[in-house]
Amino acid sequence: MRRDLAFRARRRQRGVGLIDALAAMLVFSFGLLALAELYMNALVVPVGDQQVVALQNQAQSLMSMLQSDPSAVPSLSVSAVNSASGMPSWLQDWFNQSAAQLPGLTVTIATGADAAGNACSSTSCGITLTLAWTQGAQTRSQVFNGQVGFHS
Repeated sequence: MRRDLAFRARRRQRGVGLIDALAAMLVFSFGLLALAELYMNALVVPVGDQQVVALQNQAQSLMSMLQSDPSAVPSLSVSAVNSASGMPSWLQDWFNQSAAQLPGLTVTIATGADAAGNACSSTSCGITLTLAWTQGAQTRSQVFNGQVGFHS
């Protein structure tokens, strides 16, 4: 009888190792799923950084173009343009290049007083450039302020 009890006790304990292994695999699986989610979230950051660098480059490029011909700036008025056809002809290539790098690009260019507070003229003008783009499911925007021309 005593032998029979010992046999039954050992027999009950055989399944405990299997249950422990299954529980450990379940915990390990949740850990792997958490790591996979963390990895997927981390992949978005470099793409966002690339778009910000592209945005800065495109803003600098536009400011350089405006600086090269300050006489055209006072008549420049661009409000929430999202296609090249809405841009002045001399800025359409710039818009196409920018839109290729920044999905859903919208451009607003506003002129204003220069750094000395004088009204915008063919020799000196303040520029406010607003670029908005789509990043993932979100619309983001950045405002750049600059000075075109010079004031004596």
